[in-house]
Amino acid sequence: MALREVLKWPSIEQVNIIELDPAIIELAKNQAALVKFNQNAFDDPRVVIQYGDAFKTVPQLSEQFDIIIADFPDPDEVAIAKLYSKGFYQQLRSRLAPHGIIVTQASSPFFAPKVIACITKTIAATGLTAAPYTVNIPSFGPWGFVIAAARPLTFDTPELPISTQFLTSELLPTLFVMAKDITDTDVDINQLSNPVIVPYQSNPRWSVY
Repeated sequence: MALREVLKWPSIEQVNIIELDPAIIELAKNQAALVKFNQNAFDDPRVVIQYGDAFKTVPQLSEQFDIIIADFPDPDEVAIAKLYSKGFYQQLRSRLAPHGIIVTQASSPFFAPKVIACITKTIAATGLTAAPYTVNIPSFGPWGFVIAAARPLTFDTPELPISTQFLTSELLPTLFVMAKDITDTDVDINQLSNPVIVPYQSNPRWSVY
């Protein structure tokens, strides 16, 4: 469904997907309900699929990208935490066009508030301008994301260039207003050698979820 939304933008020339598990793509391409929901997004000729571990594959890429979307599982173990490390974000930045934008999911700001703060601080350590934001997702509740770019970020726009059900130009800037109880600056940068994000993700609040 994320691919479906990306393809709505008329300026998109190509979408490169790095996926670890081929079965996930096959399911999205062939399971009737998913095909209906994603509107046959994987049949779009602009979509290029590459199978592999993103941590190993990204350094091998030669292209630069205008938009990089990092949608990984929550960093609740060391094997996944590497995808939220300063070293990996530096690899992503090397593949980012000068005017480009990176965005990543950043777990639940309620259940794991230190995670979104850690990701923001870690991305900023690569020299990018990073801004956290939250969106209320019906199946997840409030969810965190971090967007980053090599230039100052502004979110005021007179109108959105595509049709949307939820987002409006007036609402967009408010997503970046973080509530006080989910703003935590007492965090360390997540490093390959020191995956602090794992204990940040393992907040006891999850026990009531």
